[in-house]
Amino acid sequence: MKLLQAIVQYWYLSLAFVVVFFITVIVYMKAFQASKRRRQKRDIIISRLKYENRTRAEFSTLTTELMASAEPKKLFDGVALNIQARLEKESNMNTAFESLSQPQKYIYALYYVSVDGAKKLSEFFRMNGKPLTPAAGEAVTAILGCKAGELYSKEFAAFDDDNEEVSVLPAVIAEQDAEFAQLMEEIDLSALAAEYIKQNSEHFL
Repeated sequence: MKLLQAIVQYWYLSLAFVVVFFITVIVYMKAFQASKRRRQKRDIIISRLKYENRTRAEFSTLTTELMASAEPKKLFDGVALNIQARLEKESNMNTAFESLSQPQKYIYALYYVSVDGAKKLSEFFRMNGKPLTPAAGEAVTAILGCKAGELYSKEFAAFDDDNEEVSVLPAVIAEQDAEFAQLMEEIDLSALAAEYIKQNSEHFL
């Protein structure tokens, strides 16, 4: 009874307590959700790194038998990851990249398009620069076809610092991103890349 009387008498304190309680619950829930998202992102990164390490090791010594029997995605990823490992050992990665054969450049560049830009091509351009981006454009056209090459060229021009005639318009970029992502869903990028590796096997064995 005394508690009820105190609540009635000091209603503003009771109201303040309720408000603080709900604010605390909301803050806790947001913190929990943010922590969950961070864990999910961390788990994705760890899973990706484990996959890359296994695949790089599996294809560290490529043979004709392994090339013939490997799943297209594993072959594509394995070859590209081993090229990456060799480049990372060099003091100047750009110079080392330029010394690669054309097929090696194409597979390495296309791999980064698939990782960084398959869902949003603009992210690939924001994360990478020359000499990778021009080589990637050649690779996209040669391996994925003219339609993919046209879409790539449009965004390349928009993000090219040397091209002052084309500007980055967010609405246009978003539309081009969507077109490229749709095309990537319609084609089997890994299968096309794996076939290209097989057709140019002398550059990867």
